[in-house]
Amino acid sequence: MPASSVNKFSRPLEWLAAALVSGIVVWLHVYFWQHAGGLWRDEVNLVNLAHSSSLAAMTHDSFPILMPLLVKLWTAPGGTDAWLRLLGLLIGLGLPAALWLAAWRFHRAPPLPGLALLALNGTVIVFGDSLRAHGLGSLLILLAAVTAGGLLEKPSWRRTAGWAALAILSVQTLFQNAVFVAAICAGAWVVCARQKNSHAALQIFLGGLAAAVSLLPYWSNFTALNAGAGSLRIGIDPGRLMATFDTAFGFPIEQCRWLWLIFALALFLPGVAAFFFRRKIAGALVPGENFLPARWTTLLAALIAATGFIWFAAAPAHRGWIFLLLAVAVAWLEGSRRPLAELKTAAPAAARDRTGDLPLFAGTTLFLAATGFAAFLSYAALPTEQWYFIPLMALAAGCFEIGLPPRGHLRAAVWGFSGVTVALACVVIFSEHKAINWRFTNLDLLCPRLTAAAGPDDLVIVSPWYCGISFQRYFHGTAPWQTAPPLPDHSFARYDLVHEEMRQPHVVQPLIAQAEAALRAGHSVWLVGMMSLPTPGAPPPPDLPPPPLLHSGWSDRPYTEVWVSQINQALGDHCREFKLVYETTAENVNFMENVQLYRVVGWHD
Repeated sequence: MPASSVNKFSRPLEWLAAALVSGIVVWLHVYFWQHAGGLWRDEVNLVNLAHSSSLAAMTHDSFPILMPLLVKLWTAPGGTDAWLRLLGLLIGLGLPAALWLAAWRFHRAPPLPGLALLALNGTVIVFGDSLRAHGLGSLLILLAAVTAGGLLEKPSWRRTAGWAALAILSVQTLFQNAVFVAAICAGAWVVCARQKNSHAALQIFLGGLAAAVSLLPYWSNFTALNAGAGSLRIGIDPGRLMATFDTAFGFPIEQCRWLWLIFALALFLPGVAAFFFRRKIAGALVPGENFLPARWTTLLAALIAATGFIWFAAAPAHRGWIFLLLAVAVAWLEGSRRPLAELKTAAPAAARDRTGDLPLFAGTTLFLAATGFAAFLSYAALPTEQWYFIPLMALAAGCFEIGLPPRGHLRAAVWGFSGVTVALACVVIFSEHKAINWRFTNLDLLCPRLTAAAGPDDLVIVSPWYCGISFQRYFHGTAPWQTAPPLPDHSFARYDLVHEEMRQPHVVQPLIAQAEAALRAGHSVWLVGMMSLPTPGAPPPPDLPPPPLLHSGWSDRPYTEVWVSQINQALGDHCREFKLVYETTAENVNFMENVQLYRVVGWHD
């Protein structure tokens, strides 16, 4: 029987489990699509960029041009929130489909490890489906790795063209994908060096070179890192970095982040061993239909792995040694399966020569991608967010599907870990739905209320200033409105304008005077933002000195807090009523855009 037939039909439970998990993943994406609500500021920023008058204007963002172009094409039939969210849904569903492609392409096996660690991850579902470039960039870099692996197996110019196209599209979606494309090239070159295949090395190089050349138009962005966003570059905070890393990789429980490292080592170490000692151990590592493990020892390996992880998760600070014991147990089961001489005799010479290529490619790629991405974060000097790690997670999951063995006791241990992760994820997700029942903003709920209540002579003040981007999309009332500080443009994230305001004194005094005039005339002032009721009689905070500040540098956050407090205190000390009239208490709303609505009326001196 051909090996593919053995893989496809001899393990029906594996295929059934993977199909069931895939069905759950699809349902989770659809559920999130139905409950995500309106677009938040970053998404509105992208939509506005997509409808810019020129390609050059579309590049005024932290991402290259592919995602704005895609949104521009997608919104030709209509630009409603539901239609735009459908685009995110399709991109998000592309990730599990790409995992199936990778597992089928290289092993004719179901991708349960990737489904468990990546596709069920709440961060991946929520932020991968959002209308930003992270989901599309993750999908493309995963497909690029699969294509490069296929090129190594059977070099051809047609496959080279596919690899080059996906490499270009990847870097035109996310700048950090350039690091991952370079890592894929390096991983492939290591395999080419092992095979002494200069022809394939040249083809890999040409694809990577094409991707690098496509980034030349953005050279000024790389060197200046968009001077307008200088207030964001406050450096890497190790505490925040670890917190966001744990949130991204530690789903459904924090200890799951260790599984990513364990699977990475399971890729890298056999690949390195095969590179240096291929003549001695190649036959022992060859997968094939004659080397299927015994049924009961395979089950034993899976049970040991699952039980060991549960044991570790209960007290991770004291039980890390369990993984060493698991490795010894799996190695003993694998080594006692068949004599080495028998394996060498049965394995064809051509197969022995290729042994270790896939784990070597995948392990080297993943190792260099992780280290390169750390260097990229350090160079960018931006506060890390959990969605920054989605492309790295997607590439890692793809490497697992490419390089982990399709059978054997190591594979059984991987399945044991994956089964525990799936079970825990389902409990976490289905118990409260908090991981996916997640709104990006509540401005789409607040603005219709404000539109109906605010008159043409009232004044609306929005804070923080960046909420004005999404407020402009959803507020259709007649009342004039402005952000704190006042900005002439609310279409995009104009950090350059805020940067200038940070240098000026008394920035919000004109806005306070405008609010005073409205209140004296008997009209209302509506405050939209994240704030608290002012303390009566408290002195307003003084203006901050020009940046950079001692502890926050060029960050706009301290200035924004002072501006909002100055407005609130000035109105609170002179108004007749300062009342909260709307907030979303029952919604699981993104904390960065969970705003409240206050109404201020009356004036006294």
